Amino acid sequence: MILGICTNMNARSPADVGLDQGPYAKKIGLEYLELSVDRIMRYDENRYEAFKKEMAESPLPCLSCNNLVDPSIKLSGKEFNKDVFENYIKKAMERIGAIGAKKVVFGSAKARSIPSYLSAEEGRSQIIERIKFIAGAAEKQGIEVALEHLNRLECNCINSFEESVSIARQLNRPNLKSIFDNYHFQLSGEKEELILKNQDMIGHMHFACTLERHMPNLDELKKIEPLLSILRDTSYDGTFSLEAYFPNLEMDNPYYKAVVSKIRDMLTKK
Repeated sequence: MILGICTNMNARSPADVGLDQGPYAKKIGLEYLELSVDRIMRYDENRYEAFKKEMAESPLPCLSCNNLVDPSIKLSGKEFNKDVFENYIKKAMERIGAIGAKKVVFGSAKARSIPSYLSAEEGRSQIIERIKFIAGAAEKQGIEVALEHLNRLECNCINSFEESVSIARQLNRPNLKSIFDNYHFQLSGEKEELILKNQDMIGHMHFACTLERHMPNLDELKKIEPLLSILRDTSYDGTFSLEAYFPNLEMDNPYYKAVVSKIRDMLTKK
């Protein structure tokens, strides 16, 4: 698999895209960056053009993106604005396609949470309509969409790996699959047998320790090894992003080179 880093987890501020993490990430053996779409979308045209130049000079490419929809844009209920949503998504796909991203994760907990005055069924139906549009806009830019399952503490819609897979199968789009996120998977208490059963629908992976969502140390990796072995044995062999906090933001700590190397070894097919 190809190992990368979600830069939003260790960014200096909520507005920071995190390109400065590139040299550190490369130093510890990572191969790509996963950037936040909502932060890129807050750039005006001049700043975006400058950002593209910065991206071109980055030691690591951007292969995937996350945080697709800005929290201010609501995707269901009376707050939903079709024109605002569709214009945002089209522009977002154009922007991230232009910097080389091949995948985008649709998590966006605050945007996709269903308001209390809607039934869960009605809200879910509306979110699925949004997913259809997102997949269509992404396809035009050659981008794959990974539907993220989020734990119930963060969002009230699509809360399991099994459900995200089910929706992706239902919509049957060539560029729409589920993510496998071990943090949300473990918090939701799902059974590991679901991973191999649905391996054909995995389009991206996120990884962090379940406790506090931090980077594992070598001792913690021993406890996680059975899960990593299952992931290794799937048919999936693509991008694998560390969506984890580094203690004290010490990405340049040489220790993590050994951690990344061990993760790679555990994921390498025998």
